Amino acid sequence: MYKLTPRMEQNLRQLIKRYHDLVDGKRCESWQLEEFIVKAIRSDTTANHLPKWKEGGHDDKKDILIIENGKKHHIQVKSGQFNKNNSILTLSGYRLGRFKGDFGKITEYLNGKTANYIATPYRKVDDASGRSHIYRLCYINHYILGEIDSNNWRKQGASYKNQNQYGVIFSLSPSMSWQIWWKIPISCIDMTDEFTDGRIISS
Repeated sequence: MYKLTPRMEQNLRQLIKRYHDLVDGKRCESWQLEEFIVKAIRSDTTANHLPKWKEGGHDDKKDILIIENGKKHHIQVKSGQFNKNNSILTLSGYRLGRFKGDFGKITEYLNGKTANYIATPYRKVDDASGRSHIYRLCYINHYILGEIDSNNWRKQGASYKNQNQYGVIFSLSPSMSWQIWWKIPISCIDMTDEFTDGRIISS
């Protein structure tokens, strides 16, 4: 699974810090993080990793293609949100309305995804010292978000749910063009310490 080098991670933290030096109201969006990650990868010239990225691209196979020593890595970039006790990471995914509620085709599509994920969950803290925008990097292997059985979809309220062997809960929302959401246990995630304002926060 592709991971940023320590130098790339450091430069990404600095890019996010510079963003929040200008914008204090909300987090970086996924499209901004895509560009920051690409810039961070390019900044480590010793690694010689070659990212290919198209601004505003709509390729559902990847957001970024990274070539590392001839090996191709397909990367999807997500923002994400941890629950209160940091045990579950929720990611929003694709809108699957084109499959018109066909769970066989939906499952085949989800199981066939081969891009790995870089997520940047976020929390905001306001205290006596001011406002802090706190992020961390999460690396998620593609198979963690697949390997589901098309016969296991169950209707719960307004959504349809499924769960794979890794404990990931899949949620489809027909009212939102059949958008998929993932609830991922922390045991399935390779993640860094939190960081804010260019500083590391030990977990």
